[in-house]
Amino acid sequence: MSIKLSKRMKCIVDMVTPGRVVADIGCDHGYISIYLVEEGIAKKVYAMDVAEGPLGIARSNIESRALSDKIETRLSNGFEALEAGESDCAVIAGMGGNLIIDIISGGLHKISNNYELVLSPQSDIPLVRTFLREHGFIIMDEEMLSEDGKYYNVIKAVMDDRSLNVSSGSYDSIDEKTRFLYDTYGEKLIEKKHPVLKEYLQKQEENYQGLFCRMSKQTGGNVINRMSQLRSEIEDIENVLELI
Repeated sequence: MSIKLSKRMKCIVDMVTPGRVVADIGCDHGYISIYLVEEGIAKKVYAMDVAEGPLGIARSNIESRALSDKIETRLSNGFEALEAGESDCAVIAGMGGNLIIDIISGGLHKISNNYELVLSPQSDIPLVRTFLREHGFIIMDEEMLSEDGKYYNVIKAVMDDRSLNVSSGSYDSIDEKTRFLYDTYGEKLIEKKHPVLKEYLQKQEENYQGLFCRMSKQTGGNVINRMSQLRSEIEDIENVLELI
């Protein structure tokens, strides 16, 4: 019987291009690694975690399904225990955006052209998109889903060092405002007119409008600055909603 994955985890594995050798960074209990192999998506997986506890559980789960020949466990801080060329795809999920950026930064010297990243940051998603654009990655696809009352994004990016030959990455032909909206809300989600993004933005706009009304009854420099920021964020949301 196949491993049962959450809606978010299923979205992550569906983003992996079949036939890749995958580094599952922060593998936790190894469910993604196991699914990738059992479903024939990955040829081989390196299940890696910074903590021995979850890695031991992953190893036990892998052995119980007789997959030790196709899934190798490694104690590793990010890409640390992975040699250049051993994998051509990395899955990094279930952690904050800044940590994901740190992990990719630390492994950039092991990433070559056409290397694939499948990422699901829990925070700071615009920072992750900007980092990818500025470091030679092209975002090929993005999904957004709602599960247990929370919103999740899954980003698929591929290293294409040709994008570094232009001053502003893969978005050299668009204006600064559009680039900002793409980095903030996701170019692929906007292109798809993604219904979950639309739902999320409508809720955000409602929350911001309510906060703006409450703050309008207050005084002080900080309040005025925050109201100005809110007005700008509401305008950005409305601009994106017009596109989707």
